[in-house]
Amino acid sequence: MDLSALESLQNAVDTLAGPAQAWHRHDLHNHRRRYLADLRCITALNPRGAILEIGSAPCHMTALLKLSGHLAMGVDVDPSRVADLIRHFDLDVRHCDVERSSLPFDDDSIGCVLLCETFEHLRIDPAFVLSEIHRVLAPGASLLLTTPNVYSLPSLGRFLLGRSIADPWEEFDKLRNLGHMGHVREYSAREVARFLEASGFALQSIDYRHHANARGWKSRLLHIAYRCLPRRFQREIVVVARKASAGARLMPLVPLALTGEPSLG
Repeated sequence: MDLSALESLQNAVDTLAGPAQAWHRHDLHNHRRRYLADLRCITALNPRGAILEIGSAPCHMTALLKLSGHLAMGVDVDPSRVADLIRHFDLDVRHCDVERSSLPFDDDSIGCVLLCETFEHLRIDPAFVLSEIHRVLAPGASLLLTTPNVYSLPSLGRFLLGRSIADPWEEFDKLRNLGHMGHVREYSAREVARFLEASGFALQSIDYRHHANARGWKSRLLHIAYRCLPRRFQREIVVVARKASAGARLMPLVPLALTGEPSLG
């Protein structure tokens, strides 16, 4: 079913036109293996109820979840950027700047949340975002969080060469080109765990992975290195955490009041 859903998404992307076309094609090419891995993880978690994707655009994962038979919803800072894909699959993607506004869902109402390749983009208040995810998750429900590993081989290599892990100009320029911030910073697994535990989550698992889409000798060499070295040097951190029982209710956070702060995009 995963491959069938991916094929349906690919066919839709191939027919879309407009300003988001290049974004769709780039992301689907570079993240298709990650999408499939995330779908398999969601299947293993066997969520009950709606699945919510935070930072949904370009909405590929939201579409794949729906095509795979899940009740899927998304929130995004500007869903209109990919309105054609949302209409094509009749997706439920709601506008929400998650660092400034509460999620538009009731307490304890969501069966699973995906925060995949989004945590590193948060630039105002990640703690508020996790607080809101904790609020809307049903007791015992899961959060799947994936984010680049600051101690991955490519990141360490750039650091040793005197380069930034992410080019600041390119990452801030995405505010203009894509409508959202690029990578603010990358985290270690311990740092991600610290955020989650402080937000009331119980850690279920922490793992690492990489998905090599590029070809050539550099990619092959990196693949060999990943196979020989400990997993903690792989490119992505994959964390599954659960909301505690209904009796463990946390004091909700409120968004930071930042007057004059430009929009996240």
